[in-house]
Amino acid sequence: MSETVPHLGDTEQLKAMLEDVASPEQLRALLDAPGVDDELIDGFVAAAGAEDVLDRVFGLMGEHFVAERAGNDGGVVRWDVTAPGGTLSYGLSIRDGAAIGERGAPAGPKVTLTLSAPTLLRLCAGRLNGVQGFMTGKIKLSGDMMFGAKLPGWFDY
Repeated sequence: MSETVPHLGDTEQLKAMLEDVASPEQLRALLDAPGVDDELIDGFVAAAGAEDVLDRVFGLMGEHFVAERAGNDGGVVRWDVTAPGGTLSYGLSIRDGAAIGERGAPAGPKVTLTLSAPTLLRLCAGRLNGVQGFMTGKIKLSGDMMFGAKLPGWFDY
């Protein structure tokens, strides 16, 4: 991000850049830039607005969901994302061949994932394997572990 991202104080430019991210490939390009670490990612998230970043990420999840991979499986996933300024909750509802993400803690989730904003971005970009993230403690999971383990395979990256 250091070479391709505008100065972290330039909020309007950061928000415009965020809107340009429409695919895991584009997110990977940002995350793979020289010098990008958790601190820089958190700085970007804070400067661009944590809710704006997460709204974009959860909105794009539906576009990159591959229904055939999920088959008849589905349910509600709660994501508790630690971002600068606090923890934000999002729901991802997977049903009827679609995945719909929205801000707020959903009722009755099948699984709850707790992770940092940098970990979420790496997961969505395909730079972090979900099982590896869980095994190393970067992702905490409660609820249906089998369902949680299958989730990453239902999205293209």
